[in-house]
Amino acid sequence: MTPAVAQKVKTRTNCRVCNSEQTREFLTLPDMPLIDDYVKGEDLGTEFIWPIRIFLCLGCGHTQTLHDINERQYYDDYQYSPSLSPFTQNFMKRLAEVIWQKYELRPGDTVIEIGSSDGGQLSYFKELGAQVLGFEFSTPLAEKARQRGIPVVQHEFNASSAADIPTEQLPVQVIVTTYTFDHMPDPLGFLQSAAKVLDPERGLLVIEVHDLDTIIERREFCLFAHEHPGYYSAATMQMVMSRAGFDLIDVNFVPESERRGNSLLVVGALKGSRWSTAPVPLMPIATSDSEKACVAFGKSVTASLEGLRRFVDDKRAAGLRLAGYGAGGRGVMTLAAMGHSDQFAYVVDKNHSFHGRYTPGSHLPIKAPEHLLDDPVDEVIVFSFGYFNEIASELSEFTARGGKLTSLLDIL
Repeated sequence: MTPAVAQKVKTRTNCRVCNSEQTREFLTLPDMPLIDDYVKGEDLGTEFIWPIRIFLCLGCGHTQTLHDINERQYYDDYQYSPSLSPFTQNFMKRLAEVIWQKYELRPGDTVIEIGSSDGGQLSYFKELGAQVLGFEFSTPLAEKARQRGIPVVQHEFNASSAADIPTEQLPVQVIVTTYTFDHMPDPLGFLQSAAKVLDPERGLLVIEVHDLDTIIERREFCLFAHEHPGYYSAATMQMVMSRAGFDLIDVNFVPESERRGNSLLVVGALKGSRWSTAPVPLMPIATSDSEKACVAFGKSVTASLEGLRRFVDDKRAAGLRLAGYGAGGRGVMTLAAMGHSDQFAYVVDKNHSFHGRYTPGSHLPIKAPEHLLDDPVDEVIVFSFGYFNEIASELSEFTARGGKLTSLLDIL
């Protein structure tokens, strides 16, 4: 490890939520890259690589990493946008409609999104009549949002962010953050900052994260990442929100069939506010049971990785040519963890900004999906299995020609 890389990492000894030093490591994934650190050909081998170690806090039950990375430059050029998927667009529209109707929002109410990407989610709230504002690090994504009429503050949301919100938009009725809360190294600090700008009577905090219970059930080790310092179940989400002055009032209010693959959706309201009168009943956290489950999960991940390697080796031994679908987090982390990336010809992805680059860590070329017709393979492992049906429809010509699609989830 070069000194320059090592300087990016800051390790800690205490829990991010309760400051306890009673933590138990239950999984290590060595030599893992950043999810979106896509590499140009001339830069192969220079990307950030560091082990991912996952801990359970025996004090409060929170699952987390205990290292932080300086990611500011990395996020400045962040290119990933979920809006490319029609399924995700439908989810965003549904999310906005349910929140608007269920919690009686009114034209002119303010909706802020933390990690607003290209403005896709906020555009649906705007259509319903909301005043909207995004907070987004990425320069290219912030520019795309502005082009569609979504105002963006281009830095992190923190304790001083009230000054970035126009006076006429305060107090804020809804703060939304989807698949961003688990990127936050200081979850309590964020929640406390959100509480300062929310409407004390009607304010809502809507959070979407990957569901830790589902990660464990489905052995989704590919969702552990340097960019994700925290991992949450409904119970631990309730715990951390309560420590910041919120009541958990709703869980998974959008049907599972309409949510993205592994999605925990929660709504919080400030304690004592209008919407906190009927909170979700307290969900106990038994850390001893959690510890046993986490240790067993760590062992199961080792077995899953061995099984995945055997699956790939058997296919190659039979003379089959393989490719992957999905250069997002699941694909990048699976390829890095399994260590058999040389068994794949390439990876395809719809995101044009990835094309011509290589997956970090595993160094596979990233191509457009159409490449499967020009440089055919026998079988594609779909890393983005949450969108399997959508992908199968897009690749109908590939399968009509005899190509096979296999979901990573089925292998795991």
